[in-house]
Amino acid sequence: MKKFVASVIVLAMAISLSAQFKSGMDFRTRSEMFSMNENESVWRRITDLRFKPWMTYTQNEYLSAMWAIEIGDIGFGNQAQGGAIGTDGINVETKNVYLQLNPNSNHTVLFGLQPYKDFHALLLDWDLAGISWKSRYSVKGNDLRSYFAWFVSTDDDEELIDGTTYSFGNTEFIADFEYQLNDRMKIGVNNIIEFTRDTTAYENIHAKSINLWSAPYFAGTFDKFYVEAVVAANNIKPDNKVVYGVGNEGYTPEHTGIAFSLKTKYDINAEAKARFNFFFRDGDGSEEAGWNVFYGIHSYYNTGLAILTEAGCGLDKIDETVYSPLTSYLAPWGNAGIILPAVFFDYDITKQMKSMPFINKTVLSMGLGYGLTAIEVQRLGADGQYRPETYIGTELDLKADIQMFDNLNVVPYFAILFAGDWYDYEGGHDPFVKVGLTLNTKLK
Repeated sequence: MKKFVASVIVLAMAISLSAQFKSGMDFRTRSEMFSMNENESVWRRITDLRFKPWMTYTQNEYLSAMWAIEIGDIGFGNQAQGGAIGTDGINVETKNVYLQLNPNSNHTVLFGLQPYKDFHALLLDWDLAGISWKSRYSVKGNDLRSYFAWFVSTDDDEELIDGTTYSFGNTEFIADFEYQLNDRMKIGVNNIIEFTRDTTAYENIHAKSINLWSAPYFAGTFDKFYVEAVVAANNIKPDNKVVYGVGNEGYTPEHTGIAFSLKTKYDINAEAKARFNFFFRDGDGSEEAGWNVFYGIHSYYNTGLAILTEAGCGLDKIDETVYSPLTSYLAPWGNAGIILPAVFFDYDITKQMKSMPFINKTVLSMGLGYGLTAIEVQRLGADGQYRPETYIGTELDLKADIQMFDNLNVVPYFAILFAGDWYDYEGGHDPFVKVGLTLNTKLK
């Protein structure tokens, strides 16, 4: 494996000398300590590395190709991640490999393994194999952009094919549109229809479903105020009547949900900015009526916080036994949904750092989030009685974003979540704490 990685890097460096080749590498390292269980007397820790070399080849103005791999995450001291003694455990994986066709400057077609992300990463943020077509048109002097794609996220074999099969696995069709109202405002919508087929969970039975997502959005600047808003809805309608056995033939859970994301920024002056984020996910449902709670195919939503988030390394990313209402769906945890307002204050202290010429920019940030479940959850107290509860907790974040040299970002951060009675009705749960440092750079 080491020889393979070395050969790939040397080859990429050699051919990049050609004018038709361009190459680069994204690098990230992260070191983090966290305490998330009141029964633990010591902090756990993570230190890892991630390398993402990429290369493009341009045949002519109509045809080019993109290739990217990822080496990581290499966990320090973790044998399974290749970070212990020796490096034979390094995981080299293909991230993107696709052919790009440009019939003209307004149309782009991609064939192969490629990235996709909706406006706020509420629906799908992933690398998928398929075909996509991105176009740009002029409507009344403004740009109208469209994006159509066909992706196959899983593909099962044909052993259990029957007359009702419409997908061997999971197939996604995407239709996105965005219209630039003017140079300060735009509207758009992300739409996904997914055909699913599960041939592995139940013997000799196809569990099939047609799943729908739609997320209209708006983004605009009004003087010193910037706002983004997304309303997303989904409908999961499986045809699983016979899966649940005798006596449950009529049970067909229909899964519906709605989410709302609001992100704003206000420029107080040249140095100071205030931000307000609001996230809501509907969780009003029951096992009998089906799980009525919004979720994405593979979402990666960023709340702006460090713990109550999907992006970065939120609760569930660190320890799956610590349930987060943002990403968990099992009763009585995730089906309660979430209401999460958060305020942030950013202050640029670059002028105060002018004695350090290797620092180009430094921004200090403070964030405060207050989490509630969307519906009351019956929590069991020490007396054996169930009582309604909605308070998830209050999170406080402190962060510094330091841009050094040409393109090196150093981000130390501290986050603490004062856990509410949603985690422990008696209120005895210790705070969840994260302290970390992240370095990011892009080499070209």
